[in-house]
Amino acid sequence: MLERILFLTGEYPPLRGGVGDYTQRLAQELAARGWAVEIATRQLPIHPSDGLPVRWQLASWGRPLWQMLRNLRRSGWRGVLHLQYQAGAFDLQGRVALLPLLARPLPMVTTFHDTRVPYLFPKAGPLRRLALRLLARTSAAVVVTNAEDERELRRWGVLPQRLVRIPIGSNLPSPRDPAGARARVGLNPDQPVVAFFGFRSAEKGLGTLVQALALSPEPRPTLLLLGGEQPDLPGAASEPAAPTTPAPLPILDLGYRSAQEVADLLAAADLVVLPFRRGASLRHGTLVAALSCGAAVVTTAPAELALLAPLKASEHLYLVPPENPQALARAIADLLAQPHERARLRSGARAIAPYFAWERIVAAHLECYQAVLLRAFLTN
Repeated sequence: MLERILFLTGEYPPLRGGVGDYTQRLAQELAARGWAVEIATRQLPIHPSDGLPVRWQLASWGRPLWQMLRNLRRSGWRGVLHLQYQAGAFDLQGRVALLPLLARPLPMVTTFHDTRVPYLFPKAGPLRRLALRLLARTSAAVVVTNAEDERELRRWGVLPQRLVRIPIGSNLPSPRDPAGARARVGLNPDQPVVAFFGFRSAEKGLGTLVQALALSPEPRPTLLLLGGEQPDLPGAASEPAAPTTPAPLPILDLGYRSAQEVADLLAAADLVVLPFRRGASLRHGTLVAALSCGAAVVTTAPAELALLAPLKASEHLYLVPPENPQALARAIADLLAQPHERARLRSGARAIAPYFAWERIVAAHLECYQAVLLRAFLTN
């Protein structure tokens, strides 16, 4: 069978975003295993210079995309199309839901990075959810990254044999020199540091963290900010790049840094705090990255703790209620005062990291692709 894959993604480096980083890493891993990999994405502000296989740069998700599919069919292209679906990355455009039908007879795998509904048109109402169900039901296979999305797609009627759960992996390398990275940004070894990593969108809860630290007793830990503002996507609400503080609070805002430096700084921080407003989820790449770096992670509990499996509270990470600065302040103060508890959380993070290993992720994708290609071969 021809081992060829074409990824369709709404974001891709140098555009910043978790889905783009995930797609890039998956593409690199597949290419290293001998697959012919191509990328179709929106027109990039700067063309990548590191040899990444970006073949199709599309001006929009309408006619240019349909023309690309037509050209593939006319050229006799054979392989698997893999759509990395995230509504915001595709500008909330509902026509993406038609891709599996428009691509036929080429098989399309769809990864749902979220189940947010597209826009379609004013007052579309239930049709918006139906568009997602169409996308799921007409895909040759559907990949979900977490238990909550898997549960929802089962309710949509996706056949079990075409639904596979594959966790996302870290977009960061393994830490190499945490102590050196900490020293290079001017942080003393005995200086308590609480790190926040990721986009500063409202749902990430940076405001709650700032309130919690303001409630902490003096001397307050330094708040280390890694990452930047949310990209300009439809419906994305951002918090200020430099958060306002209700009380004097030492803040070191490093913005975007290299992946290696971020990994080292996450490992070097006393705590990595990710207070998601709706609770933690295995959708969150920042959570996976922090755990994979062996950080002592404090985050917020989802409505159902079972949805975080295989992660276990107080073993792999420490959970507090969402949008509760008081509870978060107590957790931070308690853990900063207990180095042995932080060490235990670090050990738990390292123990669970293999679940998010790229070797495991790639093997699951290869199994999915081979099944899709076999079904397509038998059908045709």
